[in-house]
Amino acid sequence: MQPSVRFPWKTEYTVGNESIDEQHRTLLELAGLLHMAVAAGQGYKIIQSAFAALVKYTEEHFSAEERFWTDARSGAVEKHKRLHRQITEELLALRFEGPYGVVFCTPNELTNWVEHRLIAHFIEEDQGVYRSLTQGAKRKRTSA
Repeated sequence: MQPSVRFPWKTEYTVGNESIDEQHRTLLELAGLLHMAVAAGQGYKIIQSAFAALVKYTEEHFSAEERFWTDARSGAVEKHKRLHRQITEELLALRFEGPYGVVFCTPNELTNWVEHRLIAHFIEEDQGVYRSLTQGAKRKRTSA
């Protein structure tokens, strides 16, 4: 997959775990594909396919991330799971049944979700949890 032109990866999004960072890149790429489809006025099947791919990958990523935090014995995992559910619900709300059929979000609504929920989550939550895990591991090594 090509890097997203609409939502390019920036070094400030880096969590510090290559696997999680790669998954975050993929989320941005999928969001970029959906944005292009919606902005170009593509047909229902193309937009629905792009939307379904983003939802599926978001859910898979959140599950993988939660397993990682659980395996690392992060005390923040329950709070993180709740945030993941909220973000997923907000993503799902970008597609809804209107009186005349299925309605998808506007490009601006999608951009808002990506920038204010998804990317903000990378920076504010994921980086913080990973930082606390690595600092905790360093403290354990120095006290041993």
